[in-house]
Amino acid sequence: MATKRAKKTDVVSPSSAELRKAVEAIAIQPKSGKITLLTRKLFNVLLAVAQQADESGDTYRALLSDIVANSAFDSNDTALVKEHLRRMVSVQVEWSTGTSSQKPGRKWGISTLIADAEILEDPTTRRVWVEFSFAPKIKKKLLDPVQYARLSLQFQSQLRSSAGLALYEICVRYLTNPSHLTMRESWEWWRPILSGTPDTEAGDEAKREYKYFKRDYLRPAIAEVNAVTNIFVELIEHREGRRVAEIQFRVTERKQPMLALDEHPNVFDSTLVDRMVKIGIPLKEAQTLYADSEENRIRAALQMTEQRMRSTSLPPVRSAPALFKDALKKGYAPPVESLPSGSGGKAAVAAPADDLKARLLGEYSAYRRKEARALYDEQGDSEREVARRSFEEDELPDLGSHMRDDWRRRGLDSKLAETAFFDWLARKTWGEPTDGDLLAFTLSQSRAA
Repeated sequence: MATKRAKKTDVVSPSSAELRKAVEAIAIQPKSGKITLLTRKLFNVLLAVAQQADESGDTYRALLSDIVANSAFDSNDTALVKEHLRRMVSVQVEWSTGTSSQKPGRKWGISTLIADAEILEDPTTRRVWVEFSFAPKIKKKLLDPVQYARLSLQFQSQLRSSAGLALYEICVRYLTNPSHLTMRESWEWWRPILSGTPDTEAGDEAKREYKYFKRDYLRPAIAEVNAVTNIFVELIEHREGRRVAEIQFRVTERKQPMLALDEHPNVFDSTLVDRMVKIGIPLKEAQTLYADSEENRIRAALQMTEQRMRSTSLPPVRSAPALFKDALKKGYAPPVESLPSGSGGKAAVAAPADDLKARLLGEYSAYRRKEARALYDEQGDSEREVARRSFEEDELPDLGSHMRDDWRRRGLDSKLAETAFFDWLARKTWGEPTDGDLLAFTLSQSRAA
């Protein structure tokens, strides 16, 4: 099979390219396997490389160094790329024009992201290449699309969540639309597209509750897109009674200055794997965690763990890997941008450890009550009634008679009863505060101070 080489391969960087992404390939729904942030980024880079290539042959190639910084054929970097190429060959996705509506003339199809892939070293130049091809059925549509969105791979490099990148791709398509409105679909339709997880693999709670989808995916993705790209996105909720049934987005061009972009961004940051290994996580497990997790959460959990390990004002860390994995799984580590440069901070020196912890518990409890209140306000009347009844059955009997009387007379209009109720709701929703929760809260507040 002839190899199709990109024009001026030595000077063209796919990281800085503009990608013409077919609309059929934007709102893709995974049907088996998960589409992670890195899988989506790698697919876009390979697509950009193929679109810049000449017209002969069916196989395309990209330098491994354009995908991973400081990569070498025998390095751990190669293992990261291999893992994602495996996923791209095995993950089944549904291709459509970006809507679930069944309208005349629309097409539907299912395939894998790429047909095959190979990593090889040129014996003459010692350069390492990734060679790949697309399924014949979708190749022309991907490489010479009739309808497409213009995506910046530099903006892609700044997005740190799969939901953020998926939302950016979808919304860019509608930037020049006269209405500036995306398609309007049920929130259940949007969930697998933004999360990258098939409905068959999502938990029952995630599939049943819009509020969790909004909290875990919509809000962070919108904030991220608005912070680092050239578009501004607003969520529009369409309700049936009190229930949010359908959602869509309004897209406008950004007028304010954006964050500075990396000149030479890479898809994979293998230094994160190295840092996981340094805190005691086995290499294979570190590579799996990197492949399965969002980069922003890995960075945050790593920096929180590293700072905790360096701290001299707190008890020694029993298990750095356990602390890191707990922070990664639960997502309580603050974003890297909000972390102070030192460990511990001035507050740790200003007060004895016991007094400091008591004060932090008070401040953290107030913060969680506010979050619990926001969650309660988003619920419908029936859900609120269930929460109040559960509080009366589970918590109220153990409180003092004054509190019980105040609750019965005034309910949440009583400041005392309101505090007790939202403390209970926070514990019921997120569990008892852990040392990791307090540490993350301390670090986030240090910067604000």
